[in-house]
Amino acid sequence: MRALRMSDELFRKRANEENGCMISAIGLRPLFGKRQELSHHGGAPAREPVRFAFSTLISYRRRALRLTMETLAEKARVDLDELLRIEEDTDYVPEPRTVHQLATELKLPIPQLLVLSGNATTANAYLTEAAVRFAARSRAVEKLNREQSDALNEFVKVLIKEKVEANK
Repeated sequence: MRALRMSDELFRKRANEENGCMISAIGLRPLFGKRQELSHHGGAPAREPVRFAFSTLISYRRRALRLTMETLAEKARVDLDELLRIEEDTDYVPEPRTVHQLATELKLPIPQLLVLSGNATTANAYLTEAAVRFAARSRAVEKLNREQSDALNEFVKVLIKEKVEANK
């Protein structure tokens, strides 16, 4: 196998395309090989707002483009069950190839989606802040039905009534 050589100019061009994302000469796999261990062994919080923003972004963008899940999965060459998992499970971290395929089909920037999906990190605080704002705003304000309201009131009464001993 022949080694790929990049000129300085091409390397700088690719680095500029990363737009604030961390880049590595060794690729994504070695950098993020332990990502599944983190979510299961107390590493980074699995349900952080940035991950929620990724799931919601994929769903909203798909719907804005009037694509069914089946159509998007077919066009992006992604398994339907994986797309469902991406949209529904904020703990799930898809493979970089999957993120690339979805970004291309949904016309979204690949480096930023790699960050939001948990496949890369960024020093761009603005992207993180925007993701948190999007996640917070994407939850619809809905009126509680009678059952939900009763359950909430009952639980709040218990919270107020019961004292919680702090672990010291």
